[in-house]
Amino acid sequence: MITKDDNEVVYEVIHGNISSFEVLIDRYQKTILNMMIRMVGDFETAKDLTQDVFVKAFEKMGGFDFRFRFFSWIYRIAVNEAINWTRKKPMTEHLGNVDPVDTGGSETIAAEAKSSLLRRELHKMDADYRVLVLLKYYCGLSYEEITEATHIPVKKVRSRLFIAREQLRKGLISNGFFEND
Repeated sequence: MITKDDNEVVYEVIHGNISSFEVLIDRYQKTILNMMIRMVGDFETAKDLTQDVFVKAFEKMGGFDFRFRFFSWIYRIAVNEAINWTRKKPMTEHLGNVDPVDTGGSETIAAEAKSSLLRRELHKMDADYRVLVLLKYYCGLSYEEITEATHIPVKKVRSRLFIAREQLRKGLISNGFFEND
């Protein structure tokens, strides 16, 4: 079976084959959901925002510019949705996000505590920095792909990521993240 590239599928959707949009959902839903979870810190909110991303993508599909990749275009929509949500609603730690304590041993508990601390420090960051960290380190995008998705020049992406890493490092150090390593 020959797999169509994203632009071919977008072309089909724009020209009336609405069912082809499911292909794009299948390709990107998990990735966008994971990004949203890390951006907003709440699974249910992330699911809602992910759904909103695909609704907006479908509604705006006619304006898609084929010079760009669909991947970058839908990531831009997702980033905007997450940033808009975080600006409207302050970040709080929901009880549903607290990881259960594994009684398997102190190493597991320590790892869970570090993971929770890292999430809290990420959520303390300004959304403009947090999104870059997530795109680079959680989604694995290159600087060029981040530039394509965010419309921020590569030099500025590098500079902001440097600042974001420093903020994150200082927050983690002040909370004892690196002790006993």
